[in-house]
Amino acid sequence: MTNANDPIKNIQSRIDELEQTISERGEQIRERTMQLKEDLQEELSPMEIIRKHPVEAAGISLITGIVAGRVIRSLVSPKRQPVAKTIPATPPPPQAPQARQSSPIAVAAGAIGVELLHTAKDLAISWLKSRVAEKKKG
Repeated sequence: MTNANDPIKNIQSRIDELEQTISERGEQIRERTMQLKEDLQEELSPMEIIRKHPVEAAGISLITGIVAGRVIRSLVSPKRQPVAKTIPATPPPPQAPQARQSSPIAVAAGAIGVELLHTAKDLAISWLKSRVAEKKKG
């Protein structure tokens, strides 16, 4: 009877070995995946990109700021009506200057502009610090 159980034991031991191998491989895959994730996060972090390509980052920030400013200005500024080129017989009466009230969009546009300037300043300072650190090392 021991001979009849030997193939079953061999099959069971082989199954156990395969399960062990599968669990080891699964753990290796998890570790590699975590390492790849960390490497990608490090490689694609904004600070790393700015360190590697400071001029391009500054250019993109500048272009983005200009485009955003023009878009916001076009949304905020009132539409101008074409002026008729006829000369009136009598000049219009002088009008008292009116206090200009800021719209919520204009206030938001101003705040966005200030934030863009602060961001550009921070980028420039970070770039200069990295350049100085590179000069000190080299």
